Amino acid sequence: MTHSTRCSDTEGLETIFNTSESNLAKKTPRFSKIKSIWRQTIKAWATRNEPRIWQSRDRFGKTCWHGYDPVTGRSVSRSSESEMRIWLEEY
Repeated sequence: MTHSTRCSDTEGLETIFNTSESNLAKKTPRFSKIKSIWRQTIKAWATRNEPRIWQSRDRFGKTCWHGYDPVTGRSVSRSSESEMRIWLEEY
């Protein structure tokens, strides 16, 4: 019986990328840009189910907090940071 440990998809992709990193660096001067894009892509995949929160200001300068839950598709707007924190804790 053989025992194998399977990495998560993200870890597997990072392992493949890091293994070939030195070879790519020798072949192309644009490697650091590619590496940056790759890491941003992996980060986006890893965080796609986390709630997103941002703030905006209306034309009178009043701050409004917005939240989006990608799992449920629910969006909210709150007038204060403390109200947004309550929504986030309920998430």
